[in-house]
Parts: sequence; structure tokens; C-alpha cells
Amino acid sequence: MINCPYNTGTYQEDINLLVCHPKGALNADKLNDIAICRECIQKAGLLQTNRFHNLTDITSIGLGFEEVEQICRAESRMRESSQPIKACYLVPNDLLYGTIRMYQALIERSGVEVHVSKNIDELAKILGVDKSKLTTNSVTESK
Repeated sequence: MINCPYNTGTYQEDINLLVCHPKGALNADKLNDIAICRECIQKAGLLQTNRFHNLTDITSIGLGFEEVEQICRAESRMRESSQPIKACYLVPNDLLYGTIRMYQALIERSGVEVHVSKNIDELAKILGVDKSKLTTNSVTESK
């Protein structure tokens, strides 16, 4: 079982999916927690867990290329012998879209198949789950 210490995510064991809904400013610490799920997936030993991140309540971005690159290097080291997973990101605007695309470009060779979209139906299809699984279990508080 995964217990998110930030109250932003829930693990749905029946479909092996972490659903995360962070809020507020997206800085390096929050992106690290979102991307690596260090407090959830790592501690639970579930590196093979697909992830869905609803970023529609992110209010600002405070990180640059170097920080995203550092996060990707750390995740690459962590995932060295792991099987590929899917990480889907629902974004509300072009700025977040571009930020996650930067992460995507840097991490995909490390076994993380990143998908970013403004369309939840598209991401649900990629994950092979009903859209309701992505919206009904979101947690309302953030870090």
C-alpha cells in the first residue's frame, strides 16, 4: 500500500496506478516528488507502477532546465534495472505542457514512457483505464 505523505496521491492497486493531483507552485522539490514519487513508490518498492498526474491545479512554475535535468538523472539511476512504466500528465496550459515535454525528452531513455496532454480521455486510453478512475480518487490537499 502507498500512503502519500503530501495527501496528493492515491494508489489504485486493482489497476496498478498511482493517481496524483498536486496543487500550488511547481518547483524542483514538487516536481521531484511528482516524477520520482520518492515518498510513495520508492518506499513501497513499487517502481513498476504506472502514474497519472493531474496538474490542472498547478498555479505557477518555478524551475529551470538544470533542475529538471537533475531530477531526470536521479530517476534514471533509481530505475536502472526496472521495467518501463507509463507516466501520464494532464496539463491545463502550454507552459506546463512545455515543462513536462522537457522532462519527457530527458527521461524517456530511462524506462519512463511519458505522455502529456490537455485531454484526460486521451490519457485514460493510453493507460487502459476508465476516465473515472483518474478523477474519483484524487486527493484534495497538497504539499
